[in-house]
Amino acid sequence: MSSVSSSLRTVMFRKKTGAGMWLCSLLVILTMLLVACGGNSTSSGNSSKKAVLNIGAHVGGDFTKALSPYNPNANEGVKGMVYETLYYINKIDNTNKPWLATDYKWSSDSKQLTFTIRDGVKWNDGKDFSADDVAFTFNMLKQYKAADAQGLWTGGYLQSVTAPDSKTVVINFTKPYPPLFWYIAGQTFIVPKHIFEGAGDPTTFANEKPVGTGPYTLKKFSAQLLVYAKSSSYWQADKVKVDELHYPSVKDNTTLQLELAKGQIDWGSFFAPDLDSTFVAKDPAHNHYWMTPTDIFALYLNLGQAPFNDVAVRQAISAALDRQQLSKQAESGYVEPASTTGLILPNNKDYLDPTYSDVQKTAQADKATKLLQDAGYTKGSDGFFKDKSGKKMSFNLTVVSGWTDWEQMCQVIKQNLKDIGIDVNINAIQDTAYFDARNNGKYQMLIGGLFGGPNPFYLYNTHLNSANLSPNGFNWEKWNDKQSDSLLNDYASTTDQAKQKSDIQALEKIFATQLPVVPLVNAAAWYEYSSKNFTGWPDKDNAYAVGAAYSSPDNLQIVLNLTPAS
Repeated sequence: MSSVSSSLRTVMFRKKTGAGMWLCSLLVILTMLLVACGGNSTSSGNSSKKAVLNIGAHVGGDFTKALSPYNPNANEGVKGMVYETLYYINKIDNTNKPWLATDYKWSSDSKQLTFTIRDGVKWNDGKDFSADDVAFTFNMLKQYKAADAQGLWTGGYLQSVTAPDSKTVVINFTKPYPPLFWYIAGQTFIVPKHIFEGAGDPTTFANEKPVGTGPYTLKKFSAQLLVYAKSSSYWQADKVKVDELHYPSVKDNTTLQLELAKGQIDWGSFFAPDLDSTFVAKDPAHNHYWMTPTDIFALYLNLGQAPFNDVAVRQAISAALDRQQLSKQAESGYVEPASTTGLILPNNKDYLDPTYSDVQKTAQADKATKLLQDAGYTKGSDGFFKDKSGKKMSFNLTVVSGWTDWEQMCQVIKQNLKDIGIDVNINAIQDTAYFDARNNGKYQMLIGGLFGGPNPFYLYNTHLNSANLSPNGFNWEKWNDKQSDSLLNDYASTTDQAKQKSDIQALEKIFATQLPVVPLVNAAAWYEYSSKNFTGWPDKDNAYAVGAAYSSPDNLQIVLNLTPAS
């Protein structure tokens, strides 16, 4: 995918295409003019001599205003560049770094977590940042359940969050929940009480002039370009060497790939085939990419609709898929076929139950057909299976128009399922319509992402926990299973590593046999970069952050490490 949701972020984050071919062409021309004339980097002759970083992470068309960090489709840069977290946690190696908090301490029974809040931090409107803002943010999530995407309150984990003084935040849990540290410290973006306390629901708050603690403020918003400018009041202002961040919008991956090859983009986060020949070979000294598997691309089947509520149908669909073909044809071989356990391999190999060590790479059409026949489904004279009401098994597969790797996946899936007698119609739609369909269960089949974390618990908790049922959370398939909830709660409530591993392996079995979501291929953090204008990028030898521009707060870590090239 181009950007997650995402990532999938979220996850997974591009905007809409134009309505007609001439309009698309006009938007592309305007976008390229904006990049060429208004967004040049330091070394490209910009008369202002500003160090401007051009970031290609927005594919799908025009920007729409989504400037609250709790908007489910928050604009690129809002999280990380404007709003910050208490800690930075690198999910590649699970190391952490103090950020808006300088220290933390667990109680002996792991039911209380206390943060010491950093002194000397200001919001970009000049007001002081304090522990009161932190406590307010967490209690706001309690008040507005739609904003509680991690299920901190709806999952019954948190009991209270208070600020006994301006530098201390105390979080009390209903039970010991040490794994929630990543969600609390590393994934909750702190907002100013004096702005948000009268704003209502933060998922719908317009927030037209974002006030954050981060190094950038919003300078310009247009349908084709977002511009963030360096804030002189930032608490680490001496580390900020990039004056402006420019996020142009483009209609598809192909257009963005052309801009990357021409040097109009410094930092890309999108899928592009043949990067070695189309990008690296044009300037081997400066052009690079690094694809780290951090998530999984998956096929969502709407469990609230027949026949997808029948596990035999889900198993048959999974068996029919040629994951090796999906990897090579759709993802240019950058990533491996995904394990049906939901584990991101090889990252999570230490948790893998040997029973599921073999990843199904090629299509097993005979097995798929037998699964359907044994479950009572029969083929009609047209060669397609009928459901139990006698209706032809024909389904819409929803994808975002312009996300070229996912569109190619759909073509492979369509053919694989046709081979066993299931008809698929590809439903390519604009991203805003896609997000609405995904979040609200208005689909039959859908390409989406499974979001990973420092260990397998986070993917399972995000997508299987009934507390995270959409539209409030990322349980988009509507999996509601007491055994899954119990295992997740058991894992989070103990520090016994052997018990935690046992819980994870029980969840693997549920995922592999029940297939609440059908894993397709590992999802890399798409990351292309040029060191011509800026140096200091993360790579496999210096993996200080996930490289994708849409991964936050990793994006902030990267920008603070960049220096304009001489």
